[in-house]
Amino acid sequence: MLNNLASIIQPPLTTDTCFRYLAQNCTSSPLISTSELASSVITVLRRPFYPKIIELILTALLPLALYASFRLWAHRRAQRHSKDPKTWPVLGSQLEAFRNYDRLLDWTTSFFADDHRTVKMTFLSRHSYYTVDPANVEHILKGNFQNYPKGAESHHRLFDLLGNGILNTDGEVWKMHRKLGSFEFSVKKLKHLISTVYKKNALKLVESLHASNQEVDMQELLLDMTFRSICEVVFGNIFNAESDSEVGLGSVAVALDNAQEMILRRYLCPWWKINRFLNIGSERVFREDMKQFNNFLTDKIERKTLQLQKEGTKMSNTVECQNSDCSPAQDLLSRFLWSQQQAHPQDAVTSNNNNQEMIRDAMTSFVLAGRDTTASTLSWFIYCMCIYPEKQEKIFNELVKLECVTIKGYGKDDGIEGAVSSNVEDGARVPDEVGPKRFERKTYMMKECEVKMLAFARMFADEVLTYEHLQSNRLPYLHSAITETLRLYPAVPRDGKIALKADILPDGTHLNAGDQVVYVPYAMGRMSFLWGPDALDFRPERWLHDGCFQPQSPFKFSAFQAGPRMCLGKDAAYLQMKLTAALLIRFFRFQMVPNHPVKYRMMNVLTMKHGLRVYVAPREINQEIRVFALL
Repeated sequence: MLNNLASIIQPPLTTDTCFRYLAQNCTSSPLISTSELASSVITVLRRPFYPKIIELILTALLPLALYASFRLWAHRRAQRHSKDPKTWPVLGSQLEAFRNYDRLLDWTTSFFADDHRTVKMTFLSRHSYYTVDPANVEHILKGNFQNYPKGAESHHRLFDLLGNGILNTDGEVWKMHRKLGSFEFSVKKLKHLISTVYKKNALKLVESLHASNQEVDMQELLLDMTFRSICEVVFGNIFNAESDSEVGLGSVAVALDNAQEMILRRYLCPWWKINRFLNIGSERVFREDMKQFNNFLTDKIERKTLQLQKEGTKMSNTVECQNSDCSPAQDLLSRFLWSQQQAHPQDAVTSNNNNQEMIRDAMTSFVLAGRDTTASTLSWFIYCMCIYPEKQEKIFNELVKLECVTIKGYGKDDGIEGAVSSNVEDGARVPDEVGPKRFERKTYMMKECEVKMLAFARMFADEVLTYEHLQSNRLPYLHSAITETLRLYPAVPRDGKIALKADILPDGTHLNAGDQVVYVPYAMGRMSFLWGPDALDFRPERWLHDGCFQPQSPFKFSAFQAGPRMCLGKDAAYLQMKLTAALLIRFFRFQMVPNHPVKYRMMNVLTMKHGLRVYVAPREINQEIRVFALL
């Protein structure tokens, strides 16, 4: 067969000749061996016609090869003088981002400097501009807010996780979600949360730590605490943390974490849609995890609807006070169910798939925002307390000082009953000096040997950690320490927007329509031109002025965003973090497990990849404490 092939392949060679030969010989000939194939190819190429064809092809390709080589040389030469990340033809910065994926935030931060506050990166055909300039951040989040939505592309990538929830929408849909969610953060509602949900779950954490008295994973415990808390806020009394099994809740939480990690890979994987279509790789893992979490949400939505129906009350009556001072016990899910019934009175809420998906999307966003951000910040806070134990003791002393001023009866047996007022006005701060000497440091032994630690912790939470004390400037060092944690380890380390129209940023950067602009709170917190030469140090004192907490511009400290999209739950998050941190530091000492690796996990929220393994040691209640008493 091959001999015949070599004999007929002579110029001129036409398509008809090839097909005619194949039709005549391929069906009846035996299989071709490798040696026969090689011999035939050599015979063909030795004919005088074919070397000329190869020569012509190489001659035609030579200019293209020279041009490509020149462009590559010019590109590499330009890279040597550029402060931006290394790019490659066609791929742009994609390859470098892949290489540094596990340390992507630090890799991005390394390109910023005082004279280089905006960095250009190219991902295939998309131009992205990363900035740490507060003026640019203000322009994006406030000054020209309408020109910088989250964008259709980001919405599409995150849709399978967030749907049309508040974290993934713009325009009227976003406004509707924000309006409904805002009622959950009124003063009356926050007072209810701090006295019930937050306090109950924080005390359960204290109880579990006291029982363990050993090495624990604090991130895992904090994630469990915040998950239970936000579920009570969102789902109300249909969520029973006692009846929901530990294994069930734990598996749902793990599925949610994995889903967030998998979906973030879409930003660096150009073929993620193919993987999703074929249901392979990270997309398969994501789909399985989201199925488990969506089943959890669907169960809660159906149970809430049935509960309202069994009570014999229309949902319109349950939440008819949407724009008034509602009962503090009202949950977020009921409010959204009522809203959907008002919009579609002819449909049962759970019988309409679109309605159910809308409610599920809304609940997903609020569960994610309320669980992950708070737990991650508290985890990094405990990490900082372990690295800087002297800060841990400063917070403890501040708590003890407020404890002694607040709890009635302290000092009675030591003759200083009147020295410390137990009726301090809300928001009042004891002055540092009065005359030559207003304070005298006195010590006494706590007369509570018979009081169990947990009982005292409950009293401490009820009497000392009130809404008024936590919301006011009564614990300035604790507030500063949490804020300093957010400066270095912001819960949302970066956030991107899309320019609808061409624009010029305040620093002179030109953006075309469709370009992405990303502000990076993680990098901003590490810039010496913003925070001084000690920007990398954990120093809560930078937030204090004359003993009082002094906030910074939200465009410089952008952990909670700013402008119209500022975090709805900022006050609630601070309350829960301060309550939990105060109980932990007041009753325990924390120390890192030696050689435990602390690295962030690449997710939308800055969590720890390997958890936070620490030793927990309860403090003695009957230890000697120092009391600052008025003379």
